[in-house]
Amino acid sequence: MRRFCAAIGVAIALLGCARESPLDDLPDIPDEPVVGGTLTVAVQSDGRTLDPHRATDAGSMRLIENMYGTLMRYTEIYGEVEPYLAESVTLSEDETTYTFRLRDDVTFHGSGRIMTADDVQYSFERITNAQVRAEQFRHIRSMESPDPHTLVVHLERPVAPFLTYLAYPMNAIVDREVVSENDGSLDDIVAGTGPFQLVEWRKDRHLIMERHPGYHLDGLPRLDRVRFRPISDETSRTTALRNGEIDLMLDVPDKDRSILDRTGYVKIESVPGTFWEYVGLNTDAPPFDDQRVRQAVAWAVDRDMINQIVKFGRAQVADGEFFPTNHWAFTGQSVYPNRDLERARTLLKEAGYQEGFDTEMRVGSAFPYQVAAAQIVKQQLIEVGIDVELISEESGVFFDALGQGDFSMTLVGWLGFVDPDEWLYNIFHSTGSWNQQNYARDTVDDLLERGREENDPEQRRAIYAEVQERILTDAPVVLLYVNEHSSARLYRVQGYRVHPTATTLALRETWVAP
Repeated sequence: MRRFCAAIGVAIALLGCARESPLDDLPDIPDEPVVGGTLTVAVQSDGRTLDPHRATDAGSMRLIENMYGTLMRYTEIYGEVEPYLAESVTLSEDETTYTFRLRDDVTFHGSGRIMTADDVQYSFERITNAQVRAEQFRHIRSMESPDPHTLVVHLERPVAPFLTYLAYPMNAIVDREVVSENDGSLDDIVAGTGPFQLVEWRKDRHLIMERHPGYHLDGLPRLDRVRFRPISDETSRTTALRNGEIDLMLDVPDKDRSILDRTGYVKIESVPGTFWEYVGLNTDAPPFDDQRVRQAVAWAVDRDMINQIVKFGRAQVADGEFFPTNHWAFTGQSVYPNRDLERARTLLKEAGYQEGFDTEMRVGSAFPYQVAAAQIVKQQLIEVGIDVELISEESGVFFDALGQGDFSMTLVGWLGFVDPDEWLYNIFHSTGSWNQQNYARDTVDDLLERGREENDPEQRRAIYAEVQERILTDAPVVLLYVNEHSSARLYRVQGYRVHPTATTLALRETWVAP
């Protein structure tokens, strides 16, 4: 472990030696936004689909979100939502009926057709049929449209996070006619209302969007075009930004922050984020079908060391809950306060693994910081007799294996969640769409159902504190940390705001100085 850490330290030191002088004469930035121009954005990986209702990977979502719209949208304050394609929304006294008044000036790309309540209802039904986020819509009992711009949604019971679901960028409203014309597929076409429309998608090379001339918000978007360019290597992304080959880097590698800070022409913006990372354990097969083995892994991992080495100490170590400190449900509780190797060894012996065991861990090669973390976890688990073989895979193979439950261990993460229900339900409820760990506990299911129905924030906070403690005690996942979210841009890029969920919807307000 000491040799491994030393090697990483040397690499970091060498990178830190790359100094450069700030530019003395940066052009003045105009006082008023400039309309026009092209922005090139670097992303870690390309998307797998352009269908918002079927997308599950971050690469796809970042390509999709600016070409579609949702009934609600996130505000600048993390956790708040407001009407977007809806003009207003009212809730009945029994908290089961939502009435949405829709904007009458929202047009779809290409056809220019005005969005109606029929499109919204069709989209909700399509999301349900697609299964990926069906859980968020399963309590809809019925829907009706008194007129083309009013939609009434009746729920079977109160669903506290329902409006937050409707702000999630992938719960987008689609053009029902375009979907029908393409045999139900949106894998490589777009049927949206967003600020930008698709020009060209050449996988692993770029995706180009241009301004939607019929966008309903006056004066937006300001850019003519946005080009997404996948660059999987962290150092290559940083170099591309320093060289001016790209204008915006959505995720700043912690190891490169000081390099970018010293340029004088790159601006880094950071906010408390929603990207949480963990070691996932398949509870359906030996040895991780035994709670004691999972707990042994949880006690054997040194989260603080991984944070210091991989995240340069910038992440929020998570040993008792999933939420970041700026989340209203954060309590600061702890389940695994310190590394305890003796406790881990005892648990393994009780489970019948006196000599330890061999296992495998899958990790995505497109995420080098996760590969680095996995290497450290491997070294730490050797100390309690668990010998881990790391399998690094390209994104398509890696995520397919996770979706099929084809793994023993993995190191992965999620981002973009807002309501506690989004953080926990689909991943840890026994029927959850993303329950890759095959985890099932009746008590956890009951608590998650209660949290979904309860509207009082304080009662919800108590429910989610309890459910997190139960989940982490069972240890289907071993939490590592919650990351801050940082983006870097050239000085000439203005108006872009970093959001905790990592959404790029601020591109509609972004502009570039000549």
